[in-house]
Amino acid sequence: MAPRIASVTVERIERPFVTPFRNAKVQCESLAYVRTAVCCGGIIGRGEMTALPGYSSETIASMTEAIQRHYGPAIQGLDPLSEGDIEQAVDRALPGNPYARSAVELALWDLRGKLLNVPVHSLIGGAVRQEVPIGAIIPLNCPAAMAANAKTWAARGARTFQVKVANDEPSSTTRVRAVREAVGGDATIAVDGNGSFTGREALRTMDSIARYDVAFFEQPVPVWDLASMALLVRNGAIPVVADECLVTARDALFLVQNGAASGFNLKLAKSGIAETRRIIAIADAAGIPYGLGSMLETRFGTLAGIHMAATLRNPLFSAELVGPWMVRDPAASGPPMLNEKCLAWQVPEGPGWGSDAAATIGLGSQS
Repeated sequence: MAPRIASVTVERIERPFVTPFRNAKVQCESLAYVRTAVCCGGIIGRGEMTALPGYSSETIASMTEAIQRHYGPAIQGLDPLSEGDIEQAVDRALPGNPYARSAVELALWDLRGKLLNVPVHSLIGGAVRQEVPIGAIIPLNCPAAMAANAKTWAARGARTFQVKVANDEPSSTTRVRAVREAVGGDATIAVDGNGSFTGREALRTMDSIARYDVAFFEQPVPVWDLASMALLVRNGAIPVVADECLVTARDALFLVQNGAASGFNLKLAKSGIAETRRIIAIADAAGIPYGLGSMLETRFGTLAGIHMAATLRNPLFSAELVGPWMVRDPAASGPPMLNEKCLAWQVPEGPGWGSDAAATIGLGSQS
């Protein structure tokens, strides 16, 4: 008889940022997470999810409620290996709520890997690399502070930098110039507006920052303004990458059909693994490049991103799996393993996320 899901539990944790995190929408002193556990036959799969204020429409409270009252009861008694049955049960129990769904789904993937005694990456396409290069995120701040932050990341070994900008061309250009001067001409720089620009101001900003060899502009306009996204793709001086407006495969198809994105930023938080794989299929068919972002997960939560990133054949940018440097965590010396010489996460090979088998090393100074 196939094993059955016995229980689904959820707990909340909160971790302070090393320094306050700021983007165009929010400034946070700390970040809350939900951690899920799915038990089957005495084996437990675990997942982690967060909902960054100003980015997600969900909260930690709503995620906890959705999991405890709806998703957990809906999948209890089901075969954890029956992905389709579980998706249908979750859809019937409570539509939407992608972050809460992802929290449960990630625990299920860990459980499946443990039940089958294989790493998750072997279940979702197979790893094509043994190490996942890491790209830095430079939060919004004054230009001098952003330049100093970028220098710190460059000293660690980062060669790609996502620079947070907001609202207007003058301040964005000043910030991009400061970071470019700090990291030199060989580094790859992209900018992220987090939907804070109007279409017209985004176009002006793109024309201005192009001189600093910017790889792309991520989510310059609000999620509802796909007309401006398409206009920027056609007329902008640099490529446009979709993030907040890309949650489901249906979103991906709509973006492709309307020419509203030059690239995709994939995030497990908003799409989960199964939906992310469907988005990738659409992107591959349309010739749209993509890379993997993050929601500043803890060191444990970063494991899921490493497995996903390891399966991407030609990522558009280095995986932005930088939460362990930006969030203070008592488990900062735990898995996964880091190759500090080239700033890359080593891909775990143990069952599930591989967290039990991964050796423990430090991250150095979290400054």
